[in-house]
Amino acid sequence: MDSLKKLMAGRLAAPKPNRHLHSAEHLLADEIIKAFGEPKKFGMYLGIIKRVGVDNARRFFREVLENPGDDPRKLFMWKCRKPTPPAPQKKD
Repeated sequence: MDSLKKLMAGRLAAPKPNRHLHSAEHLLADEIIKAFGEPKKFGMYLGIIKRVGVDNARRFFREVLENPGDDPRKLFMWKCRKPTPPAPQKKD
């Protein structure tokens, strides 16, 4: 009976979290690459998240998941682009 308990305890144990994901940026980048199916683009998404901020990147990702369109990866990249500075006003 004891061996059965040990066997079941090993199977019911929670999966170990990835020890390489140690910040909010890393966790979001991991979530994005899994959703988009691009495991080799972790560094690219991590850089984007660091540039736009975790809160904005999470908001953009949530918007993309709600309305995926044709290519959700392109939509996410478009939403994370650098904002264009306003055009200078002409003085009369």
